Amino acid sequence: MSFIDKISLQTGGLNIDGTGYVGGSAKTEGDHPYVKGYFYVFFGVPSTIFAEGNSDITRDQAKEFLLVSAESYTPPGDRTINLQDIQGQGGVDASFITGQTITREFTIQYKDYWGAPIFRIHRQWTNYLNPYLGASTMAITYSAQEYKGACMVIQTKPIVRGAGDNQIEWRESDIIKIDYFDGVQPTTDLKSAYDANITDNSFVKPSVSYKFDGFPLDETNHQVMEKAVAILNGASVFEKTSTLYNNFAANGTNIPL
Repeated sequence: MSFIDKISLQTGGLNIDGTGYVGGSAKTEGDHPYVKGYFYVFFGVPSTIFAEGNSDITRDQAKEFLLVSAESYTPPGDRTINLQDIQGQGGVDASFITGQTITREFTIQYKDYWGAPIFRIHRQWTNYLNPYLGASTMAITYSAQEYKGACMVIQTKPIVRGAGDNQIEWRESDIIKIDYFDGVQPTTDLKSAYDANITDNSFVKPSVSYKFDGFPLDETNHQVMEKAVAILNGASVFEKTSTLYNNFAANGTNIPL
């Protein structure tokens, strides 16, 4: 289903009247409230930084840890259309577009594990600029392709696809929001999140801010939507949990209670 089809469904087939009542069994996809909180973060990290010999964490390991550890996502600030007014007599004014103001930063909060893999991934990424020398010892040409990556954040309905007995693949109608960022790089190696206090035994949940270039592509771009569906179907995000419970069900008679 294309984005235009979705809009047509949500506006042409809306079964809600002026009272705003959304109940009843006749309600369709377009009538369902937007439920947030189900999202997946896919990174493309720089090959130079995570090349063998530069890091003990591979590119695939970094991408997997960043995917399974993300707990919250804060998108860039709202784009603002800049307007300038021309005054007329009697206070009758008119407004004209003069440009835009955009922010080029997003934030992801992670949960970290023993060994601090989230810290190690971002420390390795920012180590492109050697903290002891103030210059790069990792650079080959010192070009953006050596230290910038990409990130796609996909928000979905509360749906599981491709796990257990469910062999249905992800499809466009499962996705409600996409942000695709290019030219991504972390702005810190977040050392301050790893403090210690005898009165605080909480989990470590570092928040990392990333800069990106330009403006993010989103689900209104059909090619981005197709890419997001392909990424979800290729990632098997529920495979490990599904396997765990399948094994539990198969061997449950041997588990002492």
